[in-house]
Amino acid sequence: MSAQRTQPARLPMSFTTNANRTAKLAWSGSGLFACLLLLAPASLLADSTHAAPRPGDPGMPSQPASMLVECYERFLKNHDIEGFRTTVSARYTEGTLSRLTLASDVNARRAAILALGLGGSFDCNASVAKGLKDTDPTVRALAGNALWAIWSRADTPENNATLDELQTLVERGRFEDAVKKANGLIARSPRFAEAYNQRAIAHYLSGRLAESAEDCRRVLELNPYHFGALSGLGQCQLRLRQRVEAIHTFRRAVELQPYSDGLRETVAELERAED
Repeated sequence: MSAQRTQPARLPMSFTTNANRTAKLAWSGSGLFACLLLLAPASLLADSTHAAPRPGDPGMPSQPASMLVECYERFLKNHDIEGFRTTVSARYTEGTLSRLTLASDVNARRAAILALGLGGSFDCNASVAKGLKDTDPTVRALAGNALWAIWSRADTPENNATLDELQTLVERGRFEDAVKKANGLIARSPRFAEAYNQRAIAHYLSGRLAESAEDCRRVLELNPYHFGALSGLGQCQLRLRQRVEAIHTFRRAVELQPYSDGLRETVAELERAED
């Protein structure tokens, strides 16, 4: 159910198009970040909220970018993710990597987002989220996986471990236990957005749609880039027959992920139903 899990998401469908499958997967997250895109086609990988310059602006440093690209290209050859993490973390600060997410070199952007996904703090959330709008599909995929990883480790080590236990309970269908654990985690850390998101999923799967929607709204208050909570909120609104609100929510999701065919299809389908 999180970026650290390999099994597919299992949320029930509120309606039955490919667009809804996209929304469902977006809510829960999936895939093991350390393995992301390692098995992607070589041709795809080889294609060549910080205020920061746009890609290609004159202020982007070339030397840091070139060194980062070298690290990334070496990683593509040897698939040594730990070596990539160690080398990059020794040479680059999080701030520099955040700026390099907007580099003109597409491999620099890919490398920067990969590195932030592996070790970045919640402070880089906005910078990585901009990658969801990148023209390069690999950057977008890396950004989505990186955000799930960042969100899942956004608190103290103890609370992050509790979140992992919470995710396991949700995956095993122990929704009441998951809600209880989430309640305790939220009491200790009321600004841990992913704790609310996991409780939202447990509520949804238990049929408590209003409670799930409220948790999704709280996630978005704490983390406006949480595309998963937007998709979850939209699903709740659809099942609650709040179609106007759902259209608005999915439009917000498209603003975050403008290249998502599934989200655009969802909006188009809902708009057609309103005609």
